[in-house]
Amino acid sequence: MRVAICCELSTPSDLVHDALTLGKALMARGHEALFIAGDVVSLVDHGGGWLPTELHQAPVLRPAPHLVMKRPNPDGLADHMAAMGFDDKRALVALATVWDRQLAALRPDVIVGFHTPMAWLVGPDQAPTFALGNGLALPPLADRSYPRLSPQSTPLADDDFLLENANAALSRLGRPSLAALSEILARCEAIQYGLPAFDPYLQLRRTVSAGLLGDRATGPAAPPVEARLLVTLDVYCPGVEMIALAVAGFDRTPADVHIASAPASMRRFLEHQPHVRLWSDQAALLEDAAAATVLVHHGEQNVAQRALVLGRPQLMIPWTPEQILLQQCTGWMGCVWEKKPTVSIDEMAGTFRSILKDHSLSVAAQHHARQLASADLPDALPGIVARIEARGPAQRSPA
Repeated sequence: MRVAICCELSTPSDLVHDALTLGKALMARGHEALFIAGDVVSLVDHGGGWLPTELHQAPVLRPAPHLVMKRPNPDGLADHMAAMGFDDKRALVALATVWDRQLAALRPDVIVGFHTPMAWLVGPDQAPTFALGNGLALPPLADRSYPRLSPQSTPLADDDFLLENANAALSRLGRPSLAALSEILARCEAIQYGLPAFDPYLQLRRTVSAGLLGDRATGPAAPPVEARLLVTLDVYCPGVEMIALAVAGFDRTPADVHIASAPASMRRFLEHQPHVRLWSDQAALLEDAAAATVLVHHGEQNVAQRALVLGRPQLMIPWTPEQILLQQCTGWMGCVWEKKPTVSIDEMAGTFRSILKDHSLSVAAQHHARQLASADLPDALPGIVARIEARGPAQRSPA
């Protein structure tokens, strides 16, 4: 069975890791997993030592120029859709046409989209289509559209305007029109996974999470004897060099470090630090997370989930709206600290020193790990693979 796994240019890095996890699981079952990615180089970088056998470039818009007249930050799925081209009729028609022809040429048996409204829009007419994601990426349907994340937000575009553009694209392709913008997601088989505590739309949900992707909560792991940091960063974060310098000069405490898309100069600098072990694969690093005392990251849900499952404190350094929202969702837990990425090297190093000495964080983290274990949340990955296999060509009824 051929499964097309789609990731847009704006798909968050934690969902890219989830897409790779699903691809590995499908290939282990003997299926063909082909990836259609907005940034193929970044996808390969996230894969570390594992490379998918078939890679394709997704059609994307040119990046917006950095102008003084900036638009508001995206706040919810409708805003992300606007930024991806739904607020420009000509661009959307062109993108939908190219997506449609690319999917028709690849002839997948099943389509899986992670944060890819364009694939969700044109995919169901090509093959059974799944919309996968965590609570942030898959908002519930609310009336005719999607709920926003904050009441103070300024919408990028009117939902009816986005719907009109989507119908123009479907009309160009000879497809039936949509009655509401939310039907873009409703036409797919949506599977939401992840921790309910990370879901900003939890109070609006009618269905519960399918479980933890790639994890199963079995109780806290014993803390390591020696203090050790696990640090996973994104090179595009403002101030990432200051964070890397703070890790390199911080009391010579052992640190396992992964920096996505890091240039050669940064990698070589860290490799020359005797107490730093540089990892090229975040997934492999997270498998060794039990050896860490504290996990330092920007606010990626897969990293935060692993920390909670193991019972480890976290230091979040968020810089995207999604990461800031995750930090706000976890602030009540008592095991997560937050720091801005633009602080000085000395202040960041002092934060590392303080968080390693604050034993109350470990107590709170282990408490939440025990609570997760008692909730008996399953590993969502086998169930997701089974649902995809059930929609394969052998199981579908003839048209």
